[in-house]
Amino acid sequence: MKRLALTLLLLVAVAPIAAAQGPSEPRITCDRGPFATKTYGGYPWELYGCSDNRSIAVVTARGNPGMPFYFLFAEKGGQYQLSGEGTGRPEFTRKAYDDLRRLSQQDIRALVREAQKAGPRPGQ
Repeated sequence: MKRLALTLLLLVAVAPIAAAQGPSEPRITCDRGPFATKTYGGYPWELYGCSDNRSIAVVTARGNPGMPFYFLFAEKGGQYQLSGEGTGRPEFTRKAYDDLRRLSQQDIRALVREAQKAGPRPGQ
């Protein structure tokens, strides 16, 4: 049940980003995982791989007072860009944003490789 709720959250959360990508770019879903839980801004965030095999979603984990919120690292023009969306408390999501924006392009690519090793969820 928890996994279904989280998958629905991710599908709904990524929909606005997919719409902003425009008609020529395929819609992505970020439901591969979580493949890791990491701490950003002092609280846990779950990492998910996305269907384009290049993007990473960083989603508030259970116990994170910034919930509900997600960040997305999406590659554009060979560089990763960070965006975020949600209604979580800004004092917590801002701290996570500050930590995430300090990640290097190499750090983000390492997360993408980690997601690819984890592979798709069973049944996909």
